[in-house]
Amino acid sequence: MSDEPYENDQEAVGEETSQPPLIYESNPKHSDPWQIGKRGSLCEPEARPLAATLLLESVLWEGKRYAIHQGKAYCAQEHEPNRWHGYPVGWLEVPSKLTLQWIREQRLSKRERKKYWETH
Repeated sequence: MSDEPYENDQEAVGEETSQPPLIYESNPKHSDPWQIGKRGSLCEPEARPLAATLLLESVLWEGKRYAIHQGKAYCAQEHEPNRWHGYPVGWLEVPSKLTLQWIREQRLSKRERKKYWETH
């Protein structure tokens, strides 16, 4: 993400449930261009405006949240209570049980999984 703020760089989602809202906050280390000394996969510009929605649609799995968009996997980590930042990941990093569930639900094809196996 660029240094320019996006409307949903910090956006609460999930307020209609009894659970505390999930709040998305962008993280500069997943921005373009990379920062010196910072590591992290870069979010594609077209996915940035969808970040809060991806968080809302994500599945909690062993402390991380995973989402899918156009065959690509995204992971979110909680950096403060109920505050999350996300980034693209290869399918190699997504728990296999979750990947297989999404294939069964036809949310992910085997071709997409293979295409984005190691990279996003």
